[in-house]
Amino acid sequence: MARVNGGSRSWGPRTGAGRSASRGALWFAGVGGGLLGGSTTGVLEALWILTSTAPSEYQAVLYGTLLYGAVGALLGSGVGVLAVAGSSARRPSPAVVWCVGYFGVVSSLGWFILRYLLNRDVFLEDGVPTGVLWGVAGGLAVASAIGVWLGNNLLTKTPLRALTRPKGTAALWGGGAGLALMVSVAPAPTTTGLEVPHHPQDGTGGRPNIILVQVDALRYDALGVDVVGTPAGEHPSESPHLDEFARGAVVFEQHIAAASWTRASVASLFTGLTASSHGCMTKHDVLRSDVVTLAEALAGANYATGGFPDNPNVTAGFGFGQGFDWYPYSPQYPLGATESSYGLSLYSVARKLYARVHTTHRVEEYYAPAEAQLAQLTAWIDGQGRDRWFGYVHIMEPHDPYFRHPLDGSAYARAAHAEPTPAEAADLRALYDGEVRHADEELGRFFAALKTDGLYDDALIIVTSDHGEEFHEHGGWWHGTTLYDEEIHVPLLVKLPHQARAGTRVSWQTRAIDVPATILDVAGVPVPDNWQGETLFPDDFDQQLALTFPPVVEPGDPLLPWTRPTWAQLPASRAAISEEDFDGYALQSIRADGRKLIEGLVVPADDPHRQPSEALYDLIADPQEHRLIPDDPAKEGLRVRLMTSVGSPNGDSLTTPFPTRRPGLALLGYTEDGK
Repeated sequence: MARVNGGSRSWGPRTGAGRSASRGALWFAGVGGGLLGGSTTGVLEALWILTSTAPSEYQAVLYGTLLYGAVGALLGSGVGVLAVAGSSARRPSPAVVWCVGYFGVVSSLGWFILRYLLNRDVFLEDGVPTGVLWGVAGGLAVASAIGVWLGNNLLTKTPLRALTRPKGTAALWGGGAGLALMVSVAPAPTTTGLEVPHHPQDGTGGRPNIILVQVDALRYDALGVDVVGTPAGEHPSESPHLDEFARGAVVFEQHIAAASWTRASVASLFTGLTASSHGCMTKHDVLRSDVVTLAEALAGANYATGGFPDNPNVTAGFGFGQGFDWYPYSPQYPLGATESSYGLSLYSVARKLYARVHTTHRVEEYYAPAEAQLAQLTAWIDGQGRDRWFGYVHIMEPHDPYFRHPLDGSAYARAAHAEPTPAEAADLRALYDGEVRHADEELGRFFAALKTDGLYDDALIIVTSDHGEEFHEHGGWWHGTTLYDEEIHVPLLVKLPHQARAGTRVSWQTRAIDVPATILDVAGVPVPDNWQGETLFPDDFDQQLALTFPPVVEPGDPLLPWTRPTWAQLPASRAAISEEDFDGYALQSIRADGRKLIEGLVVPADDPHRQPSEALYDLIADPQEHRLIPDDPAKEGLRVRLMTSVGSPNGDSLTTPFPTRRPGLALLGYTEDGK
């Protein structure tokens, strides 16, 4: 036990004849224990994140050390205050206070993190059962009690007693923070530089360069007359440049996304597989390495490949960089976070608080604006020389936060306004349309630059979206919580090389999983055998297109009545499967024969949409999906087609079939009915 001569304070449990440690020593012991406990917890969660993804940097280690350490010190300060609150005769020793601060913070933050991870990764946002939470809390409490008992012995009988002193804690924490800094600045294996491998161009002669533009959260009806097809004046154009682009492209009027949130939907766009087939459906899922991506197929055909993601859900860390020579992602998140730090539980809380209290917003704190994304793609294209290349670019506008243009520092974000009022619908839609106009302007500049550089005519250029956006059409907002058309009916514009088939409008139904197969078909690259999607330009395309026009009448023949067929009546229409496992919702739908059947496998009790467990709609008579069909002979047939369509092709699943998935529930003895 260390003692200062002259009768001054002691750092041991007792001094002399029953004298207690000073109030300052006890308070600091709580702060020191909490500081180290918080940093320990933050580092452990950071390591979990880094080992469960493919990170492009390791900042989460340092961020976890600092953020969790600060929170831990604050909690430990509370422990210290409680320690000095009693009479001097009943105060605990600094060693006990330090241990309570350390293990109290570890168990408290650990409970918060485990609850978050269990809800997200095991119970898939259905909510963690109370019994499980009590079990976790009890286990942490027992472990903490044992830790306090062992720690007290170590801090009173070994040189570790130095930790109860300011210099001892500062030395250990400083050393740990320094090590965390070195780890955080260490280079990661993911390619992020401008220099990319040279691809031998043998066999690529005559093949087009390819650009895939994905505009996030873009509803089909958000575009102008040349895309949507409504009479001018009924729907003022928000997209004059995409309208012009559409006049030289093929417009697919009934194009359906595979999901209504980004990760699952883009995974289908990249793999030609439905969501339950590629298995990348929930917030913790990573795109499997054993699926063949579009970029891998093109790289195998000697294309240079560059991708520019702009959403944290589709970064290389989640497996979306497979096949790309260059796939950088360098966000400027609030509070100095990077992609790896974004996954920390406490950062999620801090980010939401920041969104609520921060009155001035910068676009770059949420995503790279369209002009920055397209500038990156342009610079990469300029570096390819004569090589054939495939460029993918993700544009976040009009995804929330909705920024007013010209930018004035204001923004409306889902994180701060999860449930807007119905009265806000018109204003929010106006903000959203302003974001559409901004994206359209930047795409117009990009297309003009391609024309100036002589790259436009020969290229295959596709513009589409991953999902739409809801503005209270069914009682809710945003996306990812329904499979109504406002969330899954998206644009698809395909400009073929030399503007072949320019101005063609395809009225039959197509699917997002058909896009990658179409790209490979146009490029003359074999389509992987296990892809479920098919080319949008099959051999009988012209015959199918002819069915959408009146028959040619020879001179002298009678003019027979003719009605343009609906998409449901066209034999080329493909049944579209959409699936959702996000924010506590588990949904699947089939859109075929003019009907849509939605199965609500898991719907939260507080769902603002009040979605039934099963819903059938007639999309021809009721395209807004407001009138349930109570009984229809087609329902059972659609249900059978849906159940046999989910999962991977040929019944050989890459992942467990979606309707029976939910591994956490089965693992812990819970089933879908809650038993």
